Amino acid sequence: MAMMWRPGKASRPVLALVALLSVIGYMLVEGLPQKTRKAHYKEKVQAAKLMARGMEVIKRARISIFGRIDAEHDPQATGMIGTGLTPITSNTGILAAKQAAANPNFAAVLVQIYKRAKLKEGDVVAMAFSGSFPSLNLAALVAAETLKLKPLIISSISGSNWGANDPELTWLDMERLLFENGVIHNRTVAASLGGEQDRGVGLPPEGVRMLREAVKRNGVELIDPPDLTSSFDLRMNIYREEAAGQPIAAYVNVGGGVGSVGSSIVKKMFAPGLNRELPSAERIRDSVITRFSRDGVPVIHLVFVEKLAKTYGLSRGGPPLRVGTGDVYAAMGYNMTLVWGVFLGLLVCIFVLLRMDLKHYGTKLTGFLGRRRPGSSPPPPSPAGAPPSMSKLDSSN
Repeated sequence: MAMMWRPGKASRPVLALVALLSVIGYMLVEGLPQKTRKAHYKEKVQAAKLMARGMEVIKRARISIFGRIDAEHDPQATGMIGTGLTPITSNTGILAAKQAAANPNFAAVLVQIYKRAKLKEGDVVAMAFSGSFPSLNLAALVAAETLKLKPLIISSISGSNWGANDPELTWLDMERLLFENGVIHNRTVAASLGGEQDRGVGLPPEGVRMLREAVKRNGVELIDPPDLTSSFDLRMNIYREEAAGQPIAAYVNVGGGVGSVGSSIVKKMFAPGLNRELPSAERIRDSVITRFSRDGVPVIHLVFVEKLAKTYGLSRGGPPLRVGTGDVYAAMGYNMTLVWGVFLGLLVCIFVLLRMDLKHYGTKLTGFLGRRRPGSSPPPPSPAGAPPSMSKLDSSN
């Protein structure tokens, strides 16, 4: 029986052309991405605009009190950068971190973190603010209010270098101005002096006096514990009383205030950003942040600011800061209009090319069948050298 090769439904040229078109389509899709907005874009922009408004309030206050903005240390003219050293400076601070934090888009970062923590409208959020990072205090608060959370704030008001460490413009003063200007609607419910033992140990007497005056003029309850453990107990009791029976859905810690983290060791054990579990339960020391985490409360730890800024693609200097810039708002992704256009274009091309190819083979098949007589089969080929058949000899006679 003779073996005959039968071509497939599509010829090799057609397959090669389809492959070429597919490669071109792939290169177009990969080479022409577009920015796509991330989830909760509207809330992020709203929070960032609110933070920018708050920063403007603080900037005006700083100019009113001190007559100018320190252009050398606050090149963006945010108004959120304090002084190198004052009587209420509690610790060493990093200027670059304070500059990175003074970015209104950090409020958008907090919106994203709150959503990752699955916080929803009406949830109670305990917050520990520090005079070291007034910008992050503002970001955490406006983001919470944008999402209609219920913040409960305890602040330690001394601060590290370049923070809210000006005795005439402490964090409590900033917070009051923000409240009076309608930027925020929640304020600190109790405040400690901060510093060692959370009661101003290590500060000069003048600094302690200035801090006490700041607490008094802003009408805030003073936490004045005999020791650090007592500070933890007082803070936990205040949070529970202010929550009025509602569960605390998250704990936000800003900076490294000892009244919240207890020690630098604990501060470093929690990762910057969202922490869902207690790290190294056997080794970690007592603190407010530890107690909340041990109780299963998500912890949002706002430290190592430059790392956080890099993670979310925020500007850390250079051109003027603009609301809506950074990876927290959008990411590069596929242009879905182009993806669908390439996909549908390939389908049409494949359909057309296959029809043309099948028509070609159909025409060849029709011509082949037309050369055959109906009802008969072609005579078998004669072997080489064989004499002609008798029927042909007879017909020749």
